[in-house]
Amino acid sequence: MDNDRPTASSLRREEILSAIAVVEERFPFPGYIGLGSREGMVRIIQQLSQFWTVPGRLLDIGCGPMDNTAIFAQLGFACYAADDLRDEWHRRGNNLETILSFGRSSGIDFHLQEDNWSIPFQLESFDLLTLFEVIEHLHESPRALLNVAGNFLRDGGLLCVTVPNSVNLRKRVSVLTGRTNYPPIEHFFNAPEQWRGHVREYTLNEMKYVCLEMGFEVLSLFAFERIAYDRFVGLPLQAFRICARLVPTCQSHLCVVARKPAGWRPREPNPDTYRDAIASILPAAIR
Repeated sequence: MDNDRPTASSLRREEILSAIAVVEERFPFPGYIGLGSREGMVRIIQQLSQFWTVPGRLLDIGCGPMDNTAIFAQLGFACYAADDLRDEWHRRGNNLETILSFGRSSGIDFHLQEDNWSIPFQLESFDLLTLFEVIEHLHESPRALLNVAGNFLRDGGLLCVTVPNSVNLRKRVSVLTGRTNYPPIEHFFNAPEQWRGHVREYTLNEMKYVCLEMGFEVLSLFAFERIAYDRFVGLPLQAFRICARLVPTCQSHLCVVARKPAGWRPREPNPDTYRDAIASILPAAIR
């Protein structure tokens, strides 16, 4: 497993930035794609491009406004996407139709999910499936969604999952100073309906555990930075980048690239395994 070193076969940084610039110019929400988003996508795509031969069919689950999906389309992928687009801002004013129009103009075959995880595309037909900052929003185990991902990937297809890092530098400092490492309480308290924010964030080792337990072959596992590029400039940013080189897991986000092996099967819940996992936190009388 290559943790963090792009090879000579990776896409060039300039090529990725050029694709991002084309999408950013057309994206209907100015300022949404910031420096942090650009730098994050460069890292992700450079790592991913080590493992694909040519751009193929991509399915982006939980795609949001399709900014990331459109970047892959610009790089030559045939892109499909699915999301319920029920974040508050997605449905504000004319935003929903604006997002759908952008997807159509980008050549993305998009499916709007209505109160379910329906995805109408062909099973086992995708070369790459992406879950960009999705599983941390789930109120249940990511097992079911990752089963969906495995079912849509062809044998040998690539899975790319990104999540916020639950132990990034900001959160470590917050806990040491008596503040929370959870999302701000005013966000959670004032949510108008079901909470759509982060429910369960992950560490790098937890991401490895999840993918291995799901039966995927882990190819690359790394931390990358998004937030600092949008919050710091000059010496503070340079200082953070030095810190990130010394302690990579202090960065804001995590990514795992995995492969679906031949013979892969969905993982079903196992009550016995669950009971064994939680035994240490239960009173002896009810274990």
